[in-house]
Amino acid sequence: MTAASRPTVVLTGATGVIGTSLLTSLTAHYEVTALVHRRRPEGATTCLKADLTSHRLGLTASQYREFAAGIDAVVHCAGLTDFAPPDLASFDQVNAEGTRRILELAEAAHVPVILLSSAAAAFDIPGEDLVARSLRAYSHSKRRAEELATRTSQPVAVVRAALLFAARDAVTAPRQQFPHALLTALLQDRPGGLPVHPEHWADILPMESLVDYLTALTAAMLRGDRAAPGLHWTTAGPARLTAADLERACLDHLREAGRPPKGRLLADPATARGRSHGMARIAQLGLLPPEEPALPTDLLRYLPAQPSRADVLDALAHTVRRCAPWAPCPERRGPSG
Repeated sequence: MTAASRPTVVLTGATGVIGTSLLTSLTAHYEVTALVHRRRPEGATTCLKADLTSHRLGLTASQYREFAAGIDAVVHCAGLTDFAPPDLASFDQVNAEGTRRILELAEAAHVPVILLSSAAAAFDIPGEDLVARSLRAYSHSKRRAEELATRTSQPVAVVRAALLFAARDAVTAPRQQFPHALLTALLQDRPGGLPVHPEHWADILPMESLVDYLTALTAAMLRGDRAAPGLHWTTAGPARLTAADLERACLDHLREAGRPPKGRLLADPATARGRSHGMARIAQLGLLPPEEPALPTDLLRYLPAQPSRADVLDALAHTVRRCAPWAPCPERRGPSG
């Protein structure tokens, strides 16, 4: 550990959807150095401009050595999450090769790593259309990042996160994220509805649960908890929601906003026409059939309670209010950090 009064934690992706909330939580306990690419986050102790896809993060040899000598842990949250980037190879370049650079930094510094992965790493996405190939490239890049983590000499905790609701302090929802894009599409109340089976489900976790878990896990890694390295699932588990739950929350909000819906927001995929691409396709691939078991969850390893269905429904209602298509839309972003 460094001689500073508080440990120094490096955070990547500090300007992203997760990193913004996590930065606030980590700075309450640690000195936080945010690795930044373009934008500088508010609240970090220090910021260092770096390129996750470059050798030594784009730093000189002396800068790299000095930087590595002054850190105690790395929390790697940066990643590419676009639905359809211009080049699908970008997923591997950012999510896998970027992880390789972070693991090299951890080895140089002899410090542990908390690697934010995705539950998508556990799935293979069928189909050859652009949406399917994009989602598959994303899941493969996350899986490869996890594989790289198994080969490093330093302790690594890999966190497979579920989808996420907007943070409580978010003014608007980040509509480039799947749950928020889906809710925005439902709130548009288009004729015919979105062709998704109402009983299909998605695991969506309140942002605060993930942030609390990552913060507790960082503390465990720093104190050398021997049970902390390895795989961690951070999901809603048995509190997963169905497409019908999402529709119901959107219908309630439309009525509250004085925009009574024209009809159902979901449509029977077997009879719906002309909606086999775009958000309809993303929803069809992103929502799982009812026979699929709930995702595993490890939240109780470091949190006092697993979110209940009531907690998740409350987070859903909060997020729906921020997904209304008539609300201001934040600037679209690519890689976080």
